[in-house]
Amino acid sequence: MQSAPVRPRDASMTITLTPRSDDLVDALTGVLGTDRVVRDRTKIGRYLRDFSWYSPILESALADTTVTAVAKPGSLDELRETVAVAAHLRVPLTMRGAGTGNYGQSLPLEDGLVVDVKGVAGVLAVEEGRIAVLPGTTMKTAEEAARATGQELAVMPSTYRVATASGFICGGSGGIGASAHGDLWSGNVLAVELLTVTEDPQVVRLEGQQVNAVLHTYGTIGVITRVELRLVPRHEYVASYVAFTDLGDACAFGWDLVDSAVHTRLASVQEAPIGRMFTPLADALDDRTHVVLVWSDGDDDPLLDELVDRHGGTRTAWPADAPHITQFPYSHTILWSRRADPGSSWLQCEYAADDRGRFLEQVRAVTARYPGVFLQHIEVNRSREGGVRCMGIPPLMGLPDHTAALDALIEFCASIGVVVLNPHSYVVEEGGFVGDVAETLALKDRCDPHGILNPGKLGASFFAARDSAPGAAARDLRAPEQLDD
Repeated sequence: MQSAPVRPRDASMTITLTPRSDDLVDALTGVLGTDRVVRDRTKIGRYLRDFSWYSPILESALADTTVTAVAKPGSLDELRETVAVAAHLRVPLTMRGAGTGNYGQSLPLEDGLVVDVKGVAGVLAVEEGRIAVLPGTTMKTAEEAARATGQELAVMPSTYRVATASGFICGGSGGIGASAHGDLWSGNVLAVELLTVTEDPQVVRLEGQQVNAVLHTYGTIGVITRVELRLVPRHEYVASYVAFTDLGDACAFGWDLVDSAVHTRLASVQEAPIGRMFTPLADALDDRTHVVLVWSDGDDDPLLDELVDRHGGTRTAWPADAPHITQFPYSHTILWSRRADPGSSWLQCEYAADDRGRFLEQVRAVTARYPGVFLQHIEVNRSREGGVRCMGIPPLMGLPDHTAALDALIEFCASIGVVVLNPHSYVVEEGGFVGDVAETLALKDRCDPHGILNPGKLGASFFAARDSAPGAAARDLRAPEQLDD
């Protein structure tokens, strides 16, 4: 293995490591056996992809990602021994779940070792208001275990069928259920246990507000071994979509729905023509119809229908032959838009929270400035204060020069108070990190003293030369749920 610079939290500080690849592979084979140490370059390539190709900028930046090996532990003991090997040899170490992230969270910047945690899976305990799982447990498994006890996850990613618990809390932020219960920082992650990346890994437990130091930090802090998530009473949901001829009415409906007594697990506003890009709905919609995707408690249908009528919408049951409604909101929307227009891009942003009038004005301003370019896709959720918070995940269509035009668009958003969370960077601080920096870095020092855990993602800055990748290899346009290992 060639020498590789490893960047601790200060990107100006580098150390050079020169472990022999044979030493790494021999040590890992002794722990895991030959079958669970992947060295074949084609097979390794499967672990060096995620959905960062949504961004032409990241697609270029991460095109030459490579590692020496992939380790596939099957138990906590094997995970601990794998971490100890990496620490002993000072090998850059990147943890990976299902690889459903959009920012290159689990793609290593340094040659070294990727650890696939999907084999370290299982439900440890289900109690009232709480479920404990191993790091590689899929969120679907956790949801099914909770529902068997009359409960459900407060929040889970739209990719819950394949996403892992550790991947969700390290790479995600919210998702299905956020319309009722807020995001990860809203008390929905109750506790986390992680290993120190040392020669003799130790367990560190974080509870309550302490867990914020590891949320959405791309696995740079420590190696997650246990996740405890908040459970809430189980509901029986009905999927539907509500059509509008006016975007303002659709946005007002989405806001008022989340602010109402209707128990809503999903409220996703989609500006025309996004609805037509959802091919299962295309025949029922035209290019001028705005839609709001709704997944709500069936017992609340009378209240929901009253709200629909008040805002001038038309509600339709979700097509029985279409994929589940959860495969259309959040970053799934970008997959559908990229299928419709491979040259499109995307953005993430935060509108004014807990201020309905200002939110609607921001929507009008962006639409007026970028008609047909900035397509409003707004996930309407509970705010951390218990009000309403709108997160934009807009497809960007027809930007004449991606880099320069994107910078101008971001500047305009800032001028009207729309906060941009840049999905075109693999750096934690530039992708929506909301924790206490000092607390997070102190925990990083404690848990990763050698600075080898996913180096280059925390405390760095994204490189200045940001080129798109128009000549990139053919992309796999399947959804995360459709990909094989």
